[in-house]
Amino acid sequence: MLQKAFGEQALSKTQTYEWFKMFKEGRESVEDEERSGRPSTSTDEQHVNAIKELVLKNCRLAVRDLAGLVGISEGSVKTILRDHLCLKKVKSRLVPKTLNHASFSS
Repeated sequence: MLQKAFGEQALSKTQTYEWFKMFKEGRESVEDEERSGRPSTSTDEQHVNAIKELVLKNCRLAVRDLAGLVGISEGSVKTILRDHLCLKKVKSRLVPKTLNHASFSS
């Protein structure tokens, strides 16, 4: 019935039974549980602060330049800029997404 109602987006029969079993055993949340794995070492507080300082000194630095100066991957730099510092590129400048400098400088 689920596949008929929701098509390809529906859980498979096996997956439905697994979820049913977990809830029957006492699970209350539908959110994913924490998984063990290798922690991110490039987006730690030290790297976030280093990127923040470089951007405050020169907001025209390219992601490639920031990655080279700090010694982490370009993907990690993009994650720090987007998720931790809430910045985005606007005409070759890194600016706060909300365009409120007070929120960035704190």
